Amino acid sequence: MGTERLINETDFEYHKRLIYGKLVDKTLADVDYTELAELAYGQPYSSDVARRMFYGSKNTLDLIDSEVLSNLTVDDYTGELNAKVVELQKERQKFYDQRTAFNKVVRDQAREEELVQLIEDAVKEANLPTLNYSPNKIKASDNDLLVSLNDIHYGAVIDNYWNKYNSDICAKMMCDYIDHIINVAETHNSQNCIIWCNGDQISGNIHRSIQVTNKENVIEQITGVSELIAEFISELSKHFETVTFVSVAGNHSRLNPNKDEALASERLDDLVEWYLAARLQNFENVIIGGGEKIDNTMYTIDVRGKTYLGIHGDYDGSASKIQSLQTMVNKPLYAVLSGHLHHGKIDEVQGIKTIMAGSFQGMDDYCVQKRIYGHPEQTICVCDENGIRCIYQVNL
Repeated sequence: MGTERLINETDFEYHKRLIYGKLVDKTLADVDYTELAELAYGQPYSSDVARRMFYGSKNTLDLIDSEVLSNLTVDDYTGELNAKVVELQKERQKFYDQRTAFNKVVRDQAREEELVQLIEDAVKEANLPTLNYSPNKIKASDNDLLVSLNDIHYGAVIDNYWNKYNSDICAKMMCDYIDHIINVAETHNSQNCIIWCNGDQISGNIHRSIQVTNKENVIEQITGVSELIAEFISELSKHFETVTFVSVAGNHSRLNPNKDEALASERLDDLVEWYLAARLQNFENVIIGGGEKIDNTMYTIDVRGKTYLGIHGDYDGSASKIQSLQTMVNKPLYAVLSGHLHHGKIDEVQGIKTIMAGSFQGMDDYCVQKRIYGHPEQTICVCDENGIRCIYQVNL
């Protein structure tokens, strides 16, 4: 603290601090008595006189302290003790909060590392086909394709009156879908392909009815759908100048089945993008994770000068949310791309187009119970500098 007077320090407190600093706690031991005397008594004295005065003041201060202590009642001691207990409890709570936050960070990192390790082990054990990059020459044109790859729900097994679906059927749908995409590209002489994969790549375990119908466990679902998408992108790379893959996680891949307790950042779909980046790293015309990832629930991507926003849709179920998204993104949006509800829909809200793609799986038991009808479909948009030129609803 030194010899400077503190803010809000009384004359008595300042005087006592100087005396005790010199003689008791020795914080002012190196300061000469003459200098301290002028501060403590208002005028300088010789060092010897000041020293005697300081010892006299110390005796007086000690007597004052002992007199005050002798007059303290039990209530005074109790009040002071209670105050100390409260302070101790506050500090202990701070420590608990810090420890809880630290343990959560460690737990999240450990969980992520464990999942990545499980997937790496699954990939090493699998007999994966070789994916080779083939350079191609695509003529420049005035349009690109915006291709949905939404709500695949890989791992689900469905067999009801309205629908049949499993991993093998999913793979066949992918092949048929590639044919549709190539036909559209040839019709419009499209130059580039942007694949938007907005969630629910896997079936997950969020509903009891879904848990029963999951053929593969979650790790097998992740590696299975990732490999399927890798082969999908690999084939399309032969027909376009560039193939860009953008994605956002869906609600079916959350780690906690309880949607109120689940964190938006803890969704297994995010591992698909990591897998694809490693699997297709040698493909010179493939871009994984293009666009701008705003957070775990949304991204933006530029297509021929227009900004498209990608979301899954589980947080954005009403038209009013479109304006909220516009505000959150903080730049002019041309269109919002979503999925989640398992049926295709094209609309416009306050000048912003909304493109909702369907799903691969169609009606499952959950849909039957909720009386939600739909069939497998995806969406292909032909985009130029003016926006969406035309849209193909592809029935799978």
